[in-house]
Amino acid sequence: MSAWRQLLRLDRVTTQIALVVFVGGFVSSIAIGFVLFFFRPDREPPEVHRIADELGSIVRVLDGMPQADRMRAAALYRRPDFSLELDGKAASGSPAELDELWTASLARVLPKDVSVVSVGHPEGARVQILLRLGDGQSVLLRAGPDRPSIGSLPPPLPPLGVSLMVMVALTVALSIWAVLRIVTPLARFATAVEQFGLKGEGGPLREEGAAEVRKATNAFNNMRERIQRLIEDRTRTMIAISHDLRTPLTRLRLRAEDIVEPGIKDGMLRDMDLMETSIAGAVSYLRDGGFQEGTEMADLPSLLETICDQFSDAGFSVRYEGPERLAARVRPQAIARAVTNLVENGTKFGSHVAVRLSLHGASVQIDVEDDGPGIPDSEKSAVLQPFYRSDTARDSVAGFGLGLAIAADVARLHDGTLTLHDRLPRGLRACLRIPLAAR
Repeated sequence: MSAWRQLLRLDRVTTQIALVVFVGGFVSSIAIGFVLFFFRPDREPPEVHRIADELGSIVRVLDGMPQADRMRAAALYRRPDFSLELDGKAASGSPAELDELWTASLARVLPKDVSVVSVGHPEGARVQILLRLGDGQSVLLRAGPDRPSIGSLPPPLPPLGVSLMVMVALTVALSIWAVLRIVTPLARFATAVEQFGLKGEGGPLREEGAAEVRKATNAFNNMRERIQRLIEDRTRTMIAISHDLRTPLTRLRLRAEDIVEPGIKDGMLRDMDLMETSIAGAVSYLRDGGFQEGTEMADLPSLLETICDQFSDAGFSVRYEGPERLAARVRPQAIARAVTNLVENGTKFGSHVAVRLSLHGASVQIDVEDDGPGIPDSEKSAVLQPFYRSDTARDSVAGFGLGLAIAADVARLHDGTLTLHDRLPRGLRACLRIPLAAR
């Protein structure tokens, strides 16, 4: 019993979809039945049907009696608005649709030996029907203006196909509206899940829609809140650790300055610089990993040339190659940070670095090439993960292995990709590819 009660709940997705299907089918059936009944082209107006039945009864009586008696019988049926005339002649000028309608109605009620000669509507408000009885005598019926509905047809109805199309269109529109009422909260939920942690943190997602969607939305909001608290706690912990380490590192640096032997002194100072750089990089990654910056139009060549000039001024061999102007909708600070990390990675392992910009359809590609030792194929995916350091970099350069990870995050932020390739004859090529118009 509880299963049936759950199934009949109107706030469930299953019940709502079933209702859409049922109501859509029911409305379609009613609409088609309505159209077939009221809009069929052979439907007789009620007045035509009644007059045809009345005339059929009269004609059957007249057809069965001798011609000598028909005159008296015809006189009995005469009324101010209705008359019968034997051996009469009809006027012409009846519309074709009126002929077909009356002829079909009379053929249904008249004896087989009686034929319809003509149906006329000469003055727009008078109907006259000429019949030929079985023995050849003609009978003319006239309906006067006191009964205009006999000869006046209702306004022509739309064609059956048009009527069906209108009904089906209304049914489809109603079904689409109902389906959108169900699907829209799901689409909004999917978009929020896709953008969580990537496009910046917004407020809680509004809980709406079917019961299952509201339950999933509530769980998602709770999960996002827990993750945000976890990230904040992790960041605070890392900042606290870095702050607490600065005091002993400062003492060690002061004591190292008093060491007389240059080899030991330089080694200790180099190790302390490595620790400070690594800690600062980790704190920066944890603090700024959300990338709250919005998109804007930026000139990528100017941005890349500025980065190359900064490294050149610091004594590194870094050059830019590419167009002089190329605008794209990006997050400039995030792109600058990603390219800076890639160039810095190249200067650590190589002596020359080239930054190349090119256009590929609806995407732009930024290649950062160096002439260093490169990265083995087995590690190309791993080095894009945070805190991973290759064997080559583990003991030779400072850092926590965050430069490539941040660049990969920036690529995903722009719905793009970051891939690593070997450069011939030696070196590494980091390929950052993003669309011209980031979301």
